[in-house]
This record gives sequence, C-alpha cells and structure tokens, in this order.
Amino acid sequence: MADHITEEEQIEALKTWWNDNWVSIVLPILIVIIGYAGWNLWGGYKESKAAEASKQFETLMNTYQDTSAPLTGEQKTELGVIANDVAAERSGTLYADMANLILARLSVEDNQLDAAESRLQSVVDGGSNLAMQELAKARLARVLSAKGEYDAALAAVANPTSDSYKSLYAEIRGDIYLAQSKMAEANTAYSMALDTLPPSEFNRRGLIQLKLDAVSLPQTVSAGGDA
Repeated sequence: MADHITEEEQIEALKTWWNDNWVSIVLPILIVIIGYAGWNLWGGYKESKAAEASKQFETLMNTYQDTSAPLTGEQKTELGVIANDVAAERSGTLYADMANLILARLSVEDNQLDAAESRLQSVVDGGSNLAMQELAKARLARVLSAKGEYDAALAAVANPTSDSYKSLYAEIRGDIYLAQSKMAEANTAYSMALDTLPPSEFNRRGLIQLKLDAVSLPQTVSAGGDA
C-alpha cells in the first residue's frame, strides 16, 4: 500500500468532505451576510418611514395651527382626514397620540362625546409616554364630566403619576364637584390646585383663585360676636 494517497484520491476525499459539510460552513456565512444586508435595509426603511412620519405630522400640525379662528366645516374635514391617517399609520408613537388628541378635540366641538372618549381612552391605554397618558386622562375626565359620568371622571384624575399634573387634576376635580353642586369638595380641590401649582404655570393661578372664591364657604360667626 502506498504511504500517501494520490492527487486524484485527495481531490475525491475533498469532494466527499465538502458534500457532507458544506451546509454547516456556508449557512452561517449566509446568515451573517443576509443579516448584515437586512439590517442595513431595515435601517434605511426605518429612516425612510421616520422621515415620512415627520413630514405627515408636520402637515397635520401646520393645518391645526393655522386655525386660530373657529374651524370651518372644510377645515375640520381636512384636519380629520390627516389626523386619522396619522393615528392609523403611526400607532404607538407620539405622532398618533397627538393625532388622537386633535381628533378628540374635533369630536368635542361637534358634540360627539362618545367618539372623543374613545380617542382619549386609546391614548390613556396605549400612549407613547407617561406625559401623553396623563394629559389624555385630564381631557378624558372633562369629556366624562360633560356626559354626566361624574364618578368615572373623578376616577380618571384621582391619582396623577407625575407631580406636574397634581394641580391640573385637582382643578379638574374641583370643576367636576362644582358641576354636581358639591361646594365643600370643590373648595378642597381648588385649594389643592393652588397649593400644588408649579411655578412655571403661575398664569393659571388667577383663574383657579376665581374658582376657589366662587365656592368659598361662608365664615362661621362666633356666638359672642358684636351685635
């Protein structure tokens, strides 16, 4: 027997080894290549979608902000179409949250309180961040109060997660109690709204004080007072 295999035998052995092992060698390489290419494509896709979302949102906000006067029917329709598109296509993003808040406002203006509640509840349940969820709760409470659902309205603004919303929530509770002619509770709520008002929102102090004055309890006159 020869001490070494011939060149033909070496080639044949290499072929056999390749046929048995090519999958385990090539597949990981392909995965890496495809993964790298896919990541780049995904990154480009995300950048493209982000740019598209930004442009779409810019159009929405420009349409919304260009309406300092009361909206006409045509403006509401245009704004509603854009906002609906953003809310549907950008679900779970800040863009969708803002679109839903705008749609809720339009619904309130048209006295479609159920539709407004649905839009606001969607932000409360799935908003992109805590601040948006807290803001949606505040607006939801006002809508529920307008529907006469006072208990649900109070529950929505009972316990703000963020300290920055304590004053606003207390003020809204005061408004709800006032709507029920519960003056003592309204007084307590408005007092809390003043006590927790952030310095950056000092411009709200005057209005809250007016509300507090309107529900101030009469002072009790002592029995030994002057005649």
